Amino acid sequence: MTDSDPEKELELHIQVEKSIFEQLKASESRYRQLFEAVPNIVVLYDDAGCILYANQAWKHLLGNELDDVIGKRLVDFCHPEDRNLVDPVEEIKTSIEVRFRKVMSGHCCLMMQAEKRPDGQYQGFLSDVSETRRLEQVLRKSQNMDAIGRVSGWIAHEFNNLLTVILGGSDRILRDRTGDLPTAKLEANRIQKAANQAAELTKQLMTVSSQQVMRYTVMDVAAKMQDFFSVLEEMVASKEIKLHPRGFDIPGLVVKVDPTQLAMVVTNLVLNAREAMEPQGDLWIELNSRTLTNDEGHGQDLPPGDYVVLAVEDDGCGIEESILEQIFEPFFTTKDPERGKGFGLAIAHGIMKQSKGSIGVQSTVGIGTRFELFFPLTTLKLTLETEAEDSIPEQESYRVLLVDDEPLILELTAGALRGEKFVVDTSSSGAEAIEMIKKSESPYDLVVTDVAMPLDGGKLLLRYLSDHAADTKVLAVSGYDQSVLQEVAPSVNFLQKPFRIPDFIQRVTDLLTVD
Repeated sequence: MTDSDPEKELELHIQVEKSIFEQLKASESRYRQLFEAVPNIVVLYDDAGCILYANQAWKHLLGNELDDVIGKRLVDFCHPEDRNLVDPVEEIKTSIEVRFRKVMSGHCCLMMQAEKRPDGQYQGFLSDVSETRRLEQVLRKSQNMDAIGRVSGWIAHEFNNLLTVILGGSDRILRDRTGDLPTAKLEANRIQKAANQAAELTKQLMTVSSQQVMRYTVMDVAAKMQDFFSVLEEMVASKEIKLHPRGFDIPGLVVKVDPTQLAMVVTNLVLNAREAMEPQGDLWIELNSRTLTNDEGHGQDLPPGDYVVLAVEDDGCGIEESILEQIFEPFFTTKDPERGKGFGLAIAHGIMKQSKGSIGVQSTVGIGTRFELFFPLTTLKLTLETEAEDSIPEQESYRVLLVDDEPLILELTAGALRGEKFVVDTSSSGAEAIEMIKKSESPYDLVVTDVAMPLDGGKLLLRYLSDHAADTKVLAVSGYDQSVLQEVAPSVNFLQKPFRIPDFIQRVTDLLTVD
């Protein structure tokens, strides 16, 4: 080997090291590019928890400039209640959920894993699960409301059966037996008054559970609100509150809704706003149209599409964020018990759900609150109002079959119809009624049946009538709303309990005498 060999060997060694360095540099660049491209946070930190590197996803999800992150401890960016999850520093082999502070406001829920590298540094991987948690919360809330709705509907159904008996019995007392008994007449009137109040309560329960009977009308919301605006002004007239309309001149805001229920929802929101603004303030009633995308509709629990939005916005005290998710729950109220029972917004939620719409709220303490009602935009033609006839034709000897598993209701309604010269047969079950229809020498003119009976007796009877006695007129009654008929007879005539005996007789008469 010559004297120049060591120099060549050194040069070769330098070239190899340089090549390795370039390869490592290229490899590091590729990995860095990879880390910068992923949507999840990648963070390097030492055994003291000081951040050495964070990719762009950190800035995207949490809002911090990366220069403000490097050198800080990871624990400093965590929610105070979650800091013990990352301090002391150790490997996190099983994913844990950690809340990290966002620059603007609030927190971001991140699923975190961390591993220790050969060089002693820790490499953490954090993926955003905030939307998943939000959707889980929406689902839990929906399930809770559904459960409350089912219980409310069941209570209302049972209560409606009792009220039908009470109202019907007091009707008979007043009509037949109190001519010379002023005390009995007074007591009967008291019974009716109490029963009517109870009936209103059951209507609220049915609305909360989205089981109220809805009388839908295709209407222009702008025209409706123009007519209703003066009523709303009267509601706030006693306060120093200015009511401002917006968008009432927008054409084509046509929806399918029960106008009475719409007025109830808006009235409730205005009254709530009035209390939030005492003694003065500004209140806006706003109309507009909005197209919801998949993501926007999902946030409102609505399918994507075109909607009419009716907003009620005030500049009052606002609602605490901690209770914002509870305000639509039945019986929840921040008012004194003497001033509110916590039904108003729950009823509004039920009405909007039954109307295939949604109600949302945005609020900031000290600034105000905005409620938005979403109604699906429709292309149906507007409903024309018609005058109803109140006259009751003279009865013929019609044959009526009454079917109900409640003996008191059966006795009451049968007695009322017989008093009006109807020929009445009764049955306490669907199966028995079917046998009576089969054995009858001539068909019944009308079958009146409860829907919610044991062993699905009401539904079985309705199916039998549809298949084997299509010419027989049918009136279905129930303490539930008309949706109980959806599976078996969606177009059948319906009367919801509780009903007054005069109303029942009128409905039966109309069905038998009007073609």
